[in-house]
Amino acid sequence: MEKTSKKLFIFNLCIIFGILVTRRCNATTYFVGDTSGWDISSDLDSWPLGKRFSVGDVLMFQYSSTHSVYEVAKDNFQSCNTTDPIRTFINGNTTIALSKPGDRFFVCGNRLHCFAGMRLQVNVEGNGPSPAPVGAPQAAPAGILQPSSKTNNPATGVASSAPHIGGRGLRGSMNYFVYLIVFTFPLILYFINN
Repeated sequence: MEKTSKKLFIFNLCIIFGILVTRRCNATTYFVGDTSGWDISSDLDSWPLGKRFSVGDVLMFQYSSTHSVYEVAKDNFQSCNTTDPIRTFINGNTTIALSKPGDRFFVCGNRLHCFAGMRLQVNVEGNGPSPAPVGAPQAAPAGILQPSSKTNNPATGVASSAPHIGGRGLRGSMNYFVYLIVFTFPLILYFINN
């Protein structure tokens, strides 16, 4: 009887672990502004439309040395006020993890650029990554992205978050691997113990 309860406990533990790992594997990396990057020429007002940002997702900002990324409070967003930022980034390649639900606000540190449209509001949903609705635009396509309007970009390009391996996204391959481990591990333990 005790042997059966141990096996059941291990099986349930594997299922819970598999669910947690699978949810984490579903996180999406979004390249802000797509191929134009974080730039004054990007249509940042419409860029987030049709995208679902979830806890665990990542925003990638690519920009030249004439730009920066300031995360600001809602009150400072519309006025492009950067005197009291939450965080400041100036390195040309900024990765921001969306770690909690709610609205996030980003502006260029150059106030004139901000007033010209270099600002982004992102609504982060829920407690974990969730798939985008059917027909919604996804993160940037696979391959090397080169921002089209940059002449002084410190990065030469960034690989997409979802490279295709054998016609399937890396995310799909990782899910199969996790499922394989989660569902075969209890069977292996069963055969070892019997």
